[in-house]
Amino acid sequence: MPYVFTKATDTQAIAEREWGKAAEIMFTGFSSCIGIMAIKDNQVIGVHLTLRDETNAVTNADIDTAIGLLDGGASPVVIGAISAWEKSAGSVYQYLVDTLKPVDQYAYGDGTYGGEIENGKIQPRY
Repeated sequence: MPYVFTKATDTQAIAEREWGKAAEIMFTGFSSCIGIMAIKDNQVIGVHLTLRDETNAVTNADIDTAIGLLDGGASPVVIGAISAWEKSAGSVYQYLVDTLKPVDQYAYGDGTYGGEIENGKIQPRY
């Protein structure tokens, strides 16, 4: 069963399998999660990705859905527990990288992250 993504009610606390769009966004805490972000209409769109939902592991189809939520945004980035994804879902993470073609990858591990636009690029926030 594919992941279901919902629009966040608070772009300063985008939770697991939620997405949001604002001048600045923040995800809720990552513990093995990653976020993808891109710039669209001079705002940051972010999607909070998990390795699993309640019953299923992340798939390439889930990645396609998440990338679709970026709405063709520019300068995509990946942030968060990248090493956990490489270890636990290496082929899916590689599919994400190959499909998204991120400008930057910020392998910060567990924590609370987000982004804002500075000089036309997404600047990570912690």
